[in-house]
Amino acid sequence: MNLSYNQIYHQMINFTLERYMVKNHLEILKNILLLVVVCTATTGLSIVLNRTGIGKENTLMIFLLGVLAVTVLTSGYAYGIVASVISLLMFNFFFTEPLHSLIISHAQDYILMIFFFIASIITGTLSSKFRMQSAMAIKNGKTAKILYDISESFLNLSGAEKILKTGIDSIQKYTGFECAAVLDQRKFDGKDLVYATQGYENTSEQKKPQIVVPIKGMASRLGNIKVEGVSGTLNHDIEMLIRAITYQMALVLDREFIYYERERIKIDMESEHVKTTLLRSISHDLRTPLTGIIGASSLMMESGEHLDKEDFAKLASDINEEATWLFNSVQNILDMTRITDKKIVLKKDYEVVEEVIEQALNQLPWLKKSSRFKVTIPSDIILIKMDGRLMVQVFVNLLDNAHKHTTDETQIELKVYVEHEHIIIQIIDDGPGIDDGISNSIFESFVTIPRNVADGHHGVGLGLAICKTIVEAHGGTIEASKGTEKGTIFTIKLPCE
Repeated sequence: MNLSYNQIYHQMINFTLERYMVKNHLEILKNILLLVVVCTATTGLSIVLNRTGIGKENTLMIFLLGVLAVTVLTSGYAYGIVASVISLLMFNFFFTEPLHSLIISHAQDYILMIFFFIASIITGTLSSKFRMQSAMAIKNGKTAKILYDISESFLNLSGAEKILKTGIDSIQKYTGFECAAVLDQRKFDGKDLVYATQGYENTSEQKKPQIVVPIKGMASRLGNIKVEGVSGTLNHDIEMLIRAITYQMALVLDREFIYYERERIKIDMESEHVKTTLLRSISHDLRTPLTGIIGASSLMMESGEHLDKEDFAKLASDINEEATWLFNSVQNILDMTRITDKKIVLKKDYEVVEEVIEQALNQLPWLKKSSRFKVTIPSDIILIKMDGRLMVQVFVNLLDNAHKHTTDETQIELKVYVEHEHIIIQIIDDGPGIDDGISNSIFESFVTIPRNVADGHHGVGLGLAICKTIVEAHGGTIEASKGTEKGTIFTIKLPCE
């Protein structure tokens, strides 16, 4: 037999109500049975003890104990009142004259029964109240434990996705309701973020009744929690629990939003600094080599026929060196722009280290031909997985840096060797070395090293920062240190993959 969803849903609701009613009826029958058993037991015990001659006044204490037992064992003080009335009738029937009737012939029995009824009502009420307070204390303890667990689950969370998932999972765990969380992401990345528990019906036409609880931040509404399957008035305790979880979510999301805004402002400030510094570099530092190129080329054009071959070659070499420096500076600016925008992507492949170094030296012909430069590489072929183009840029920056900051008498060595499953590449010079004042910040952007060679080049201050970023992207490290006696050693350590 095929049933529609609505029919199945209503059958489930009816079945739940029936189970609740059956459970409630069973509770009532249990309390009535306890009432009857206790009253019968106290009456029988009183009759037996009365035959020993203890007196009817003392038998009332047994009935009073029965009333207390009913109050403790049953739910609600109404059963205690009923037990008081039944005990009073049983005492009148079995212990006052005339016996086995409800007639009272002595005034003192009236007074005795009145005081018994008042005492039984007071003690029963106090006992029931104490029981309710004890149950309330246990309930409050459990609630406090739940709230503590919820607060602890949000304590070290970061990321809107984790916060939403933890929130809806907590609601489902502690209330049993399926739910969904919708976060207004215009504060973050412009798109709404939606998370739902597995059983939530994420459809445009909601078939189950639901309530919507807002996630209220300090300044505005951050989103909503949709709780599904709630019909009629929600239980007060469950409603308070849902609102407590929602409040915790709002606090953590506010913290996340503040962190996001702070990072965004920091990035904007850094980007503005980069733009300002790049404009300064383009307008000042890059103009120097252009001036040299224009001057040398103009002299070659105007007086070329009067220049001997040695002077002509010197001017051509100067133009080549200035143009190469200008090309590398522009390449560094472009690479730093990609790094700032997080658009740098490694295209790793197995490369021969010697070939990568050769490509770098081809961009520095004056250094390659210089007698003060040497390369020390093992005879064995060294293969390493890397982005060849980017690593060429690293070697060009380091070698050009060593060339610019040393004199013609200074020796420069590029050394490669293998050590403990790592490739070690060192650029060593015996020049003046690095000033202690900038040794800790030498790999930061726009930090320039004071020069000891006055050729007009100042530098943009991006080369070493780019080297550090590229090497670390390969899983390696780079550091600068002083030589044994003098000079500087740049050490690159790359893992062998």
